[in-house]
Amino acid sequence: MKIKKFLAKDYQTALKMAKAEMGPDAIILHTEKVKKKGIFGLFSPPQVEITVAVDETIKVRTDKKRDNFAASYEPGKRESVSAGNQIKSPEERESLFRELNTMKSMMEEIRNKMYEVELVRGMPEEIQRFFRMLLENNIDKDIALNIINKVENRLPPDKLHDKMWIRDLVLDALEEYVKEIRPIEIDVCRKGTVVMLIGPTGVGKTTTIAKLAANLTFMDKKEVALITLDTYRVAAAEQLRTFAEIIGIPISVVFDQVELKEAIEKYREKDVVFIDTAGRSPYNDEQMAELKEYIEVAAPDEIILVLSVTTQSSELVNIYNRFSLFNIDKIIFTKVDEARSYGQILNTIYEIKKPIAYITNGQNVPDDIKVPDPLYLAKMLLGKDEAL
Repeated sequence: MKIKKFLAKDYQTALKMAKAEMGPDAIILHTEKVKKKGIFGLFSPPQVEITVAVDETIKVRTDKKRDNFAASYEPGKRESVSAGNQIKSPEERESLFRELNTMKSMMEEIRNKMYEVELVRGMPEEIQRFFRMLLENNIDKDIALNIINKVENRLPPDKLHDKMWIRDLVLDALEEYVKEIRPIEIDVCRKGTVVMLIGPTGVGKTTTIAKLAANLTFMDKKEVALITLDTYRVAAAEQLRTFAEIIGIPISVVFDQVELKEAIEKYREKDVVFIDTAGRSPYNDEQMAELKEYIEVAAPDEIILVLSVTTQSSELVNIYNRFSLFNIDKIIFTKVDEARSYGQILNTIYEIKKPIAYITNGQNVPDDIKVPDPLYLAKMLLGKDEAL
């Protein structure tokens, strides 16, 4: 039996080195994170060492079986085999290959999970605790692993058990993922900035527009106008009209592209024109095509996609992908007050790479909307009860 150790910067690289030298039949005996020896090891990240073994006699027999099986799969080739071992048709051979590939994927997944367990287990207990907190707050496991790896690499040797120090490093690492915050940008040198909010049904676009309009009117002293395309729901148009009356700003309810163009032209001297759109199913091609026509007519300066934090991460990414054909500029996350966890925010931003404009956390106009700073978001992502 041949045994050898391989050292690399990460598990995948070490595994690739082992397979290249030892072959696909090699068995991983042990995985360990190690630090370089000497003074330089204090300032360099840990490496991964795997111990691999292969039995040459078993390897030869396995290779022969593999070669014989591959030969039996050559197109058009027939050979006499015993009835018990006969593969009767190309479809059966293809099915067998699929099963083998599935098993290979499962083994690779198990191996990766074992590596993750060993990786986390080798870290200080306080880092492990924060890793569990990230997972409990619905942060994707791979992102959480990246975060705690950064924390371990940045943690001084004399701070291995310092809760506050580790907490601050976790927050710093989280901030790096959500550092791009960009609220609505208004050019003071020009009038008629058009901002359109789009998104699926039920995410709170109408209430969000009312909050934005009220804050820009009262806090920033801007002249604001509203246009609503949401004529599918009588209550939506009436709700926005009521908000407009309370705020003291004009509003137009439009029913087609011609009226939309006229309304935008009517409000050209306003600082900001908000366009509220009807909720669209991202999977309804007809609704998406209609929205595209309105966007082409409006030619907005900013298109903001509104997403609810109460939606699962995978679905948030799917929704974004469907709406991305409209060249989304920013994201507003709503219903923060209704969510049990906030990891969806990080998971989504990590995938779509778009800035956050605002988050909303209630129905009150104009109060329940916020331009979050990265530290505020990092504390949210660490958990509602992140205080030690």
